Amino acid sequence: MFVEDANHELKLKYVKDILKTVVAFANTNGGKIYLGVSDDGAIVGLSNFDNEILQLTNAVRDAIKPDITPFTHCEYQQYDGKTVVVYTVQKGVSAPYYLSAKGLRPEGVYVRQGPSSVPASDAQILRMIKDTDGDDYEAMRALNQSLSFQYLEMELNQLS
Repeated sequence: MFVEDANHELKLKYVKDILKTVVAFANTNGGKIYLGVSDDGAIVGLSNFDNEILQLTNAVRDAIKPDITPFTHCEYQQYDGKTVVVYTVQKGVSAPYYLSAKGLRPEGVYVRQGPSSVPASDAQILRMIKDTDGDDYEAMRALNQSLSFQYLEMELNQLS
């Protein structure tokens, strides 16, 4: 019924490693984490799902920068009489998201590749920063700051 892929992660319960997946989903295309489901897709359910949710939401709030919580949603779902927690992470608008303990380096920034959350390359991190910054080519700062309007003046003089 459940399969891990680029947008779905299966976990039996909360483990700290889930934070890498949250970061990867926020930096890539979003996704859902299912707590109470084994890696092979079997529904195990959670007996103390309130505690699992509390651990997950607190960890996400405290360990990931910038704040991704506005782009997350948590709900309980019943499958075959068993409770499963579904934690949805949308693609964030302030990428790159990273584990605050590791910083804005490849060991702290993750992206999703298929069913895996992997460290982002330096180039991917730079691309995320540039995309979030919103600068386009026309608005970029010129490296040559000794600019003049001589060419424009010449063209305008030819028109008159």
